[in-house]
Amino acid sequence: MKFYPPSCPYSACSSQGAAPFQYQRKGRYRRKCDGRLIPRFLCGVCGRQFSSQTFRFTFRYRRPNLRLQLFQLLTAKVTMRQAARILGCSRDTVDRLHRKMGRICREYHQIHLQVNRGRVVGTFQLDELETFETHRLARPVTVPVLIERRSYFVLHTEAAPMGPRGRLNPAAQKRKDTDEALYGKRRSGSRQAVKRTLKLLREVLPEDQPLNLQTDRKSTYRSLAREIFQGCLGSHVRESSRRRRDYRNVLFPINHTLAMMRDGISRLVRRSWGASKQRERLEDHMAIWVAYRNYVRGITVVAPQTTPAMSLGIMDKPADACEILAWRWPKQMTPRPAKQARF
Repeated sequence: MKFYPPSCPYSACSSQGAAPFQYQRKGRYRRKCDGRLIPRFLCGVCGRQFSSQTFRFTFRYRRPNLRLQLFQLLTAKVTMRQAARILGCSRDTVDRLHRKMGRICREYHQIHLQVNRGRVVGTFQLDELETFETHRLARPVTVPVLIERRSYFVLHTEAAPMGPRGRLNPAAQKRKDTDEALYGKRRSGSRQAVKRTLKLLREVLPEDQPLNLQTDRKSTYRSLAREIFQGCLGSHVRESSRRRRDYRNVLFPINHTLAMMRDGISRLVRRSWGASKQRERLEDHMAIWVAYRNYVRGITVVAPQTTPAMSLGIMDKPADACEILAWRWPKQMTPRPAKQARF
C-alpha cells in the first residue's frame, strides 16, 4: 500500500495542522532488520527529511516483531518479568513497550469511539472491579467497567484509588500511616471515575437516544445516572450483587467480562505476585486488553471471526496486532475497518 504522509513528523515544523501538507518524495532506503524498501520524503516547509518509518511504531527498533509477541503475552495472563524471559529481552525493554502500547491502544479505541459517535446504541452494563496497587489492604483500587450488553463491547475502563477499609492488621496500619505521611490521606475516587465513565457514554450515544442501563444496587450508580442523563434516562435495571452469577442473572455479561479481565490481565489475578505497583501501569495494561477484546478476539469460541466491534456495527472485519500497533500517532491516521498494510 502506497504511503502518503499526513503531516511533518517534527513538532517544531510550522506545517503542523496545515492542510494540505506540502511534501516531496526523496528516494528510498533499505531497512536493515528485514531488507524492506522504505520511501523518503522532504517537508516543503521546514526542509527536513523523514521516511514512512518515522510514523510507525517500530521507528528505530531492531526487533520490530517484539511488540506483536508482547501483545499476545500481555493479553494471556503473562507477567512483565516472565514476558522478558520468554522474549529474551530486558525488563526495561518490556516496560517501555508496555507504556507505549498502552498509549497507542487507548488512542486506537478512542478514535473508533469518536468516529462512531452517535451510532453506538444498545443496553449498557456498569460494574466495578476491585484490586490494589502495591498493598492489598492499605492501597485498594477500584476499576469501573462499562460494556454494551449484547455485543460485550467494552466502552471504557479506568483505575481510581480507594481508601483503606475495615480493621487493618499492624503491618497494614503501619503502611497506611507511612503513605499518609508521604502522600496525604488516601481518598476514594470511585464516584468521580464512575461519573467520567457515564459522561463518556453520554457523548457516544445519539442525542435523542434514551439510556438503558443495568447495574447492581450501589446507590452511586442511580444518582449519577439521573444527574448526567437527566430526562434521557430510559430505564435503569438494578440487580442484587448477591444473586447467583449464572446465565439467568441479568448482569451475566458484565460479570463474565470482569472474569475475563482477571483471567487475561496478570495484574488483576487474585493472590498474585504480579499485582500492579502503579495505577497508571494498570490502566496501560487494561487498554491493551480492551483493544484485544474489542477488535481482535471473537465474542465466543463458537464465533471466533465475529469481534465485539463487529457485533456493535463499528467495524466490518477483525483487526490484528499489526493494525492496532502500526503507528506512533494513531490520531494522525484515519481508522479503516478493512485490513491495513502490515509493518
